[in-house]
This record gives sequence, C-alpha cells and structure tokens, in this order.
Amino acid sequence: MNLPELALANQDSLATRSSLLSRLRDLGDDTSWRAFFEMYWRLIYNVARRSGLVDPDAQDVVQETVIAVARRMPEFRYDPAKGSFKQWLLLITRRRVQDHLRRAYRSLPSADRIGGELASVREGVPSPMPTPDEAIDAALEQEWRANLLQAALARVRQGVSPRQYQVFDCCVLQNLPAGKVAQMLGLNAAQVYLAKHRMSLAVKRAVAELESEFGRSAMVGRN
Repeated sequence: MNLPELALANQDSLATRSSLLSRLRDLGDDTSWRAFFEMYWRLIYNVARRSGLVDPDAQDVVQETVIAVARRMPEFRYDPAKGSFKQWLLLITRRRVQDHLRRAYRSLPSADRIGGELASVREGVPSPMPTPDEAIDAALEQEWRANLLQAALARVRQGVSPRQYQVFDCCVLQNLPAGKVAQMLGLNAAQVYLAKHRMSLAVKRAVAELESEFGRSAMVGRN
C-alpha cells in the first residue's frame, strides 16, 4: 500500500493530547486513527529512510509501527512514571527499522556479507549493515525535532499578524539579511529586528510547551 500524500493537517496537534490517545483505545474510531496517522506517518517514514531503508521498506515500517500501536492501545493508561508517548512511539519505530535492516542484511549472499565485514575490519570502521543503533537514534531525534519545530511554528502563526510571521520566515527560516527583508516588506530595520525577536521568543516558548505536553502524554506497556 502506498502512503497517501497527506500533509500534517494540524501541526499543532503533533503534541498528542491525552484525549486523542484515550480515543485511540477504540479501534473502531476511524476519525481519531486517521488523525493519529496524519500526525505521525511522515515522522516514522523519514526516520526509516534516514536509517538506510528504501522507499517500500520505509512504507512498511510506517504500517508495522501503526499496527503495533493499535495492538497496544486497548491497554493504554495515563501514567507519567512510565515515560512519554514520544519515547514509546520512537521505541516501536526503532525496533521496526532494526527488523528491516536485519532482514536486508540476511538477504545478502554469504560472500557479500563476509566480504563486507572483512573490509570493515581492515579499514577499521564498523560494518555498514545493520545500521548501528546510534544512527537510528540520531535519525529519530533529528526528525522529532524537525516535526516539533513545525508544530511550534504552526501554533505561533495562529496568534501573530501575517507581517510578523513573514519577517520571521524571511530572516530566520530563509536566512535573508534584515535590510533586504525590510525593503521587501516595506518596514524599517527596527521593525524587522523587533518582529524577529518577538517571534523567536514565541517559537521557543511554543517548543517548550509542546515538549511539556508530550511529557504529560504517557503510555503504559511495551512492544
């Protein structure tokens, strides 16, 4: 099954609310499960791709991860002591990626596997397959932070003027010089610097809030 080309319909919802997690205990709640899928499929897919998987295998990781979550959701209980939902979801994703890397490694002809391992020993570097856990963890964290930033930007954008957001987008996201931004938007330098400063603080606060909300959304159980 090909992944639908779905954008994150509501980036602000990246920080999963306990209410949504609770609704997911009902496997027949198609609306909630679609919302969950739209929130997380891109994150899971990108992690799989960054870990070295080809597109079909990365799509499989998305499906297998969602299925694993569905199997465990009926046992969902809110318990902060058990860890965050983020940690639980990324643990499942990590295990699914590892499964595919192991299968890919085993599918290589014996001579290729042995040759690759010997070459790695001679060169003093680790064998490229399976991908080290550290590489998967790095991909997980990078993708998580990227999605968290997008969610924070979406949250902040709802409460500021279009002009303020334009300043931030040009100065920070596109890295354009302040003078050029001022000229483009018909502002003076002071207005540009002030808008950039206020927006930067707002985004930092939003990121912190989202991280806090993830900490309050916890999952009981392991996979």
